[in-house]
Amino acid sequence: MLGKRNAGSARPRRTLLGGGVMAVAAVVFAGVSAHGSDAAVRPSGAVPPPPPAVVPAAPAPGVTTAPEATTTTTSAPPTTTTTAPPEPPPTTAPPTTTTTVAPVRAPAAVEPSRQEQIEAIADSTGWNWRSAGVRLTVGFYPGDCCHWGVYESERETVWIGPSAFANPTRLSYVVLHELAHAWQYNTGRFTELIADYQPWGRSTPSEALEAGGDCIAALWGATDSHYWVCPAAALKTAARRLAGDWA
Repeated sequence: MLGKRNAGSARPRRTLLGGGVMAVAAVVFAGVSAHGSDAAVRPSGAVPPPPPAVVPAAPAPGVTTAPEATTTTTSAPPTTTTTAPPEPPPTTAPPTTTTTVAPVRAPAAVEPSRQEQIEAIADSTGWNWRSAGVRLTVGFYPGDCCHWGVYESERETVWIGPSAFANPTRLSYVVLHELAHAWQYNTGRFTELIADYQPWGRSTPSEALEAGGDCIAALWGATDSHYWVCPAAALKTAARRLAGDWA
């Protein structure tokens, strides 16, 4: 803006100054011409008259003289930076954090497998069935499904079927009864074992061995039976045989 205003005022000044010079020149030139004859007769040593006063020429009609523009340079105000004061410290105490340690849970008890269950029952008898070469297997006997339990003498294997796991009482009886058959076959004394139960009408090998199996299972802790409830006299006979008394 300032540059444009100065450029506009400079042109009128040049116009006025030119007119003024021309006017002054005209007046002076006219004065010299008017007094030319006097200079020739002016005595020597005479003080020359003062030069005529120069009257600036009036502006030509219709010419407006613009006032001299006043330029003011305003320096840019200094840049001020307003810095926000730091936030005051909180007046309230920060919340208290509490770390709670989760209680350590004891590992859940793992239920023993079926194999472990039947082996534990067999171990409770006190008879070392392992050293006798007897094996315990969970499953139905492949040659004659689907009994609670079977003793396979040819392979010295006790088969405990899945149906024997219906309840602990049944499972205990089946394992102990079939293990009793393994004990009978391990002794090899079939003559004595069959004769022991003839007094109770068990005259065939199968009847005698099944009756003897229930009596031995009862002595080992079974609380159930299947073939019969072994009488006290039969229990005494079975106990003598378990102790190795074959007289």
